[in-house]
Amino acid sequence: MKLISHDFTLLEKFVLLVLILILMGIGYYRLVDQPVRQGIEEAHAQRDKLQVDLDAINVRISDYNNRVNELDEARALRHFMPSYNNSDEELRTLNGVLSAARHYSFDVDKITLSETDNQIRRNFTFSFKATDFESVKGIFSRLSNSPTRCLIGTIECSGLTEDAKEESAIITVRGEGAFYETLVDAQSDAVLAEILKEQGGRVIPESAPPEEAESASQEEAAA
Repeated sequence: MKLISHDFTLLEKFVLLVLILILMGIGYYRLVDQPVRQGIEEAHAQRDKLQVDLDAINVRISDYNNRVNELDEARALRHFMPSYNNSDEELRTLNGVLSAARHYSFDVDKITLSETDNQIRRNFTFSFKATDFESVKGIFSRLSNSPTRCLIGTIECSGLTEDAKEESAIITVRGEGAFYETLVDAQSDAVLAEILKEQGGRVIPESAPPEEAESASQEEAAA
């Protein structure tokens, strides 16, 4: 059998070389470049999906932390709201804090019971004199941080002028505030009994056992 032999011209060799390069380029595109690009696009899509999932998890974590903080604040608030009647401790607090002033006086009003919850409010007015604002700030700080929850309302300061001599200047402070107690586990007396009667015969609620209180807190956190 005679083999066909052919001597390629320079042009034919050039055309064959071009065809070979084209075939190699197509093979590289189909077998290498295209799969790599597809893998990169899938990786980017997976990354975006994971980022969305991570953002959703962070939102849930933030919401959970906010709920925990709210529960902690609520527990702290209950801690600073003793059961009625805590008047003796509140009077000792007022006397102890205001005694740091040069002269002081205070007057405590009758209690008021909220009609929507178990909160009892004991309003009081006060006045005292001090020689500098640092002393005034110290009194308000100790009063606000007293063992019983205490909120300070309107405050008026007078007596210090530009031409006053510092060693003889007196600051007169007047204001109002309130101590807070709770009706839960309260010790009833004539005053409280009359208020409960005026509000339709309300009864004094009892605190939940520790196990039930903890269970309720966990349910609130998980909600």
